[in-house]
Amino acid sequence: MFYSKDRERLIEVAVREILHHHFHEAKVNSELLGTNDEYVLCLYYKDDSRKHELADRCREQYPDLKYRYWKSNAKTLRGEYSEEFLAKLDAKTKVAFTTLKQVVEFKDPNGKIILKQEAFDSQTTCT
Repeated sequence: MFYSKDRERLIEVAVREILHHHFHEAKVNSELLGTNDEYVLCLYYKDDSRKHELADRCREQYPDLKYRYWKSNAKTLRGEYSEEFLAKLDAKTKVAFTTLKQVVEFKDPNGKIILKQEAFDSQTTCT
């Protein structure tokens, strides 16, 4: 996870990492939440085997960004966030983030995934 006040810089890094270092997916928040003053880039690989490589590359190539740690998308979907992040959110936003999510895939007639959507179950929360 990379942090920066410059959202466009995070998008630039995401594109570079996907094109040149074979990460397969990235997410950057579109707006700041609560009292957070930085955007976050979530960069995904099949596991955490490259987290040290990514931390090293951040120090060498992206010194203007903060790299904290690796977190799987599964943890995000389960609503697992740091207390530091959650403390900066209002109660309603905190519930939205800690609500259990699932991924719904939409496929074309040939079985190719054409859209992935996170679905929220408002009755289930992670505690």
